[in-house]
Order: sequence, then structure tokens, then C-alpha cells
Amino acid sequence: MAEKRGKNTTKENIRAPIVTFMGHVDHGKTSILDAIRKTNVQEHEYGGITQHVGAYQVSHKDKNITFIDTPGHEAFTQMRSRGGKAADIVVLVVAADEGVKPQTKEAISHIKAASVPIVVAINKMDKTGADSNKVKQELAQESILVEDWGGEEVCVEVSAKNGEGLDDLLDAILTVAEVAQLTGSSEGELEATIIESKLDQQKGVSVSCVVRNGTLRVGDKVTGSGFFAKVKSIKDDKGKTLKEATPSMPIEILGFKETPHVGDLIVEKGSELTELSEDEDKIEIVGKDAKRTVSIILKADTEGCLEAVKASLAKLITSSVEATYALRFLHTGTGDISESDITLAQSVRGVVIGFNVKIPPAMRDLSESLGVITKTYKAIYELIEDVEKLLEGTAIEEESKIRGRAQVLKIFKLQSGDIIAGCKVLAGALKVKGRVAIYDKDPADLTEEDEPLHRAKIKSLKKGKDEIDIAGKDNECGILLKPQFKDIKVDMWIEAI
Repeated sequence: MAEKRGKNTTKENIRAPIVTFMGHVDHGKTSILDAIRKTNVQEHEYGGITQHVGAYQVSHKDKNITFIDTPGHEAFTQMRSRGGKAADIVVLVVAADEGVKPQTKEAISHIKAASVPIVVAINKMDKTGADSNKVKQELAQESILVEDWGGEEVCVEVSAKNGEGLDDLLDAILTVAEVAQLTGSSEGELEATIIESKLDQQKGVSVSCVVRNGTLRVGDKVTGSGFFAKVKSIKDDKGKTLKEATPSMPIEILGFKETPHVGDLIVEKGSELTELSEDEDKIEIVGKDAKRTVSIILKADTEGCLEAVKASLAKLITSSVEATYALRFLHTGTGDISESDITLAQSVRGVVIGFNVKIPPAMRDLSESLGVITKTYKAIYELIEDVEKLLEGTAIEEESKIRGRAQVLKIFKLQSGDIIAGCKVLAGALKVKGRVAIYDKDPADLTEEDEPLHRAKIKSLKKGKDEIDIAGKDNECGILLKPQFKDIKVDMWIEAI
């Protein structure tokens, strides 16, 4: 048993509240936090949806508030649920012009399960059609009764766009925190909640966490999710190097060799709390008794995204009336797709799925040479849709036969005389210097008598203004053929041969 830092209740202090945002996608959770922090994170997020969890601390009236920024997409239910468990207070964000939506109701369920106080923020009060009374009525139908409707929940009307009501929101958070009398001892047993963890090629495994109790110091030996670490460095949310972190501080630490799981605790090595630091919600095989099993190697950029994608894919199986298909997570991890991922998939005729990670060119070539379906996604709904098709038993057989197929969406005739076909790749991939055939109907409907209208090589591919070497499925690109086909038209098909 490790020697404990003596817990002295006489030294417990009121600590900063740890606050998380929940609500429907696009209702302005990140925008509010951005406005508070006077920064702009949202424009860097794909599709405007926050897909990672970050923690930040701000000061208001000489008091600190720690914010956990949680994802907005419904597929990130599990991350959002863990965010609720990690927080002292939840700000429920509802757009004044849209009201209560499905994800709002989902968030309310998580909040109630976590038994934490709520502050309602009715956002977008600057927009035409904003109706806070309608929002309050809809919230009342979900058993969220705000103060001016005779309830107990604090409600603030805000506009992230023009800053209206943000100071009132911070005041409300501090008021609720004062009532809650949140305490944390810097000399107590270490407890830090993992907010995010990821594998960085330069730094190694970095873990974002918020200290709830005790003090975390450089050199400490800790454990999280069953993985041990000696803390090599600590940085605060602004990147400043620290020697130690005390209650409510959001930090990033280095020292783990494996990525611990989002929502788990970091505790001292040998602590009695060690069993609480391990995640029991691992999903490895879903639908074990099914007739058809699809093996998946799943990679994501962060542990939080990995967990969320796994939970979403599992839902495809568990929500099905008939357990016809099973998903086997052969390997899951963080980081870019590697040679071992592809060779492992090839050995079991599985597929490699990546979320927010890259396929290095050499790995793309390897997957093509081995016939392994390897795909990456930036939007989780696209990933889920493709895996759903895969479970229907059509994706592997059909796509493995298609080297590359695209449909012409628009024709651009340049002053130079060149003709650019604006296309969308519907299957496989098209490459520069690749041979293609042009058809006036879907190649899937071709008969033996059908001849292509034209044969050529792809001279160049463009995505926007950039030259690219390859265009994969679901990507739009501009194609310049050599020799050119002057009669090419919209709705024609380009097929790799």
C-alpha cells in the first residue's frame, strides 16, 4: 500500500466549481464557452460540432470556474454521460428560437442520473423568433421548472453572439456553487477525473484531467484504467508548466504509456481507490450469438472518441430486433492507421475503420494490395452509416469489386480548352495516372454488350484549388482526362479499369 497523504478535514477548502455544458447540437454550447474564454475553438472543429472533450478555467469576480466542454452530437452519449458524472454543475443550453430538442431531453436524462445542480442557459436571444417563455414551458414538460415558473432551477437568458447575459450566467454558476459548498482538500487522497486521453506522435500519451481532490505532483506514481504512470510533466489549460495541481485545476499530464479511459479516475498507485479507477464499460463483442460476425479494427484520435464510436456501433446491434449480425472489435486504439492494423484485418478478412485519424500513403497502398477495406471518417454519422451497410452484408462484397467509381456532377470548360469534370466518388478510389472508362449509365447496370463511350487516363485530380493524388469514396473532386472527352456530360459515370 502506498503511503497516503494524510487527509485532514480541517484543511478542506471551498474549491472552484467544475461545470459542464449539455444540450442539443448547434444550440451554442461551445459558442458560449468561447465567448466566455474570449477565444475561438469552434471554427477549428469539423462541421462546427465539438468532437472532443476539453477543460478550461476562467476567473469571474476573483473566483475560478472550471468548464468541461462536452460534445454535442447524439452519438457521443457516453462521453456526455461521463461529463455529467465529472461535473458539479451542469449548464443546460437551449436555443431560444428552437426550444427543447431530442438531445436536450437526452441531456436532461444524464443530468438527472448524475444528480447534479442545473443552470439553464437560454441562448440565441438575439435571433428572430427567440421565445424564452416557450422554452421554459417545454422544459417544464420535461420536469425542469425554472425559478420564475415557481421552480428551483436558475435560468439565464444569453446571447453568445453579442455577449448578452454571460456575466449573469457566471454569477448564477457561482451562486449555485456557493449553495453546494463544494470542498476539496489539497492534502487529501488524490482523485482526478480523466477528461480526455490521446496518443501524440511527438509527446506520447497525453491525458487531460481535472483534479477533484488531493494534489498531483510531477514525479507521482499514479494509476488510471489499470495503467500505471510516473507523472513526467504537468501543464495547465493555457500550456503553462506546473510542478503540482490542486483541486478543480484542469491539467494535461504526460507519463502514461497506454491511453486510459475517459471518465475514469487517476489515483495514487496502491490507493484503496484503485478499483474505482478502472473502466468496467468495455465493449469488445456485441451480438455474440449472431450468425454473421464482422471483425473491425477501430482507430480514433483520442480515447474519448474511441469510446464514443464503439458505443455508437454497438447500438447498431443492440437496437436490432433480430441479432443477425455481430460486431467483433478485434483491436481498438488511438493513433493513425498502422501496418499491424491492416495485416491483422487481412488475416481475419476484417475491415479497418478510422475516426479523425490518417491513413499514411504507404498504409493506403498496403491496404489496397492486400484487399483490406480501410476507411477514415471525420463525421461520425457517415461512419455509422457505412458500418450499417457493412452489417447488411453488402459493403464488403460489392466494394471489393469496385476499384473506383464516380458520377459527374458538373462540367467546367476552361479558356485553355481543358475540360474539368466535377465528380463525386461513390465507391473505391480514383488515382492520378489511373485508367478509366466513361459510361452514360451506372456501371452496376452494364451488360456484356455495353461498351464505354471513352477510355482515358486521369491526368490530374483537384480538390478545391489543391492538386491531389487520390480521391476516395464520398469525396468530390475535379478530374482532367487525357485524352479529353469533349462529349462528357453531367450524370455520366467514370469507372476505374
